[in-house]
Amino acid sequence: MRTRMPRTTTTAALTCAALLTAAATACGPDSADAAPETTASATAHDPLAGRDPAAVLRAAYEETERADSKTAVISRRIGAREITAKLTFEGDGGSCYGEVKVNRHGTGEILVDDSKVSLRGDYDFLQDQFRDLPAKSPDTEDGWIDLRPGDPSVAHLLTLCKDGSPASTFPADRTGLHRGPDTYLNARPVAVLLSKAPDGTEITDHVYLDGKPYLLAHWENGQTPRSVEYKNVQQTG
Repeated sequence: MRTRMPRTTTTAALTCAALLTAAATACGPDSADAAPETTASATAHDPLAGRDPAAVLRAAYEETERADSKTAVISRRIGAREITAKLTFEGDGGSCYGEVKVNRHGTGEILVDDSKVSLRGDYDFLQDQFRDLPAKSPDTEDGWIDLRPGDPSVAHLLTLCKDGSPASTFPADRTGLHRGPDTYLNARPVAVLLSKAPDGTEITDHVYLDGKPYLLAHWENGQTPRSVEYKNVQQTG
């Protein structure tokens, strides 16, 4: 049975402007720290040596999906919105909660589960959320507004939650998957796996090399760039 997650405020800075420029090829949510430094071998012992890149990548996605808890830092464009978010996932299913920043101005919090989408935020966030419609009155004293998952106004928030689920975003129809030179991401050794989507979008996945091979980052550089970086991946099993 899924337990309801706490409505906590996430305070980490959420910037990834480089991803949203035409010249960007890839960026992480903390660009100063996340810029990879390519090296011939990121680790003396290569636990993935000789393994099929497709099998490695699928195992990494599955390992990350199975984690008891994880945080996904997401940057992407949805329609006219440029969004960054830091969302936490706990337990099974697609429930998530955390902070969302829209168009680098409005900031709010969301809590998504099977039954409803709850949100609250500053004036700019709510104005963006409801556009030309009057803002819905809060349902709680601390400002939370509850909406149905089927409400069109929260479709972009559901997309963000889906973005943080590796099982939902694994591009099964990618082509040309191969392993590039190893590198470091946030001072951690990673294997770099490169591929393309059918529309030509360039995909870069970073798989952790020191320990269980879970996914550290997924970047897409195409007409609608997006990035997902995983932090605090915890597994008790």
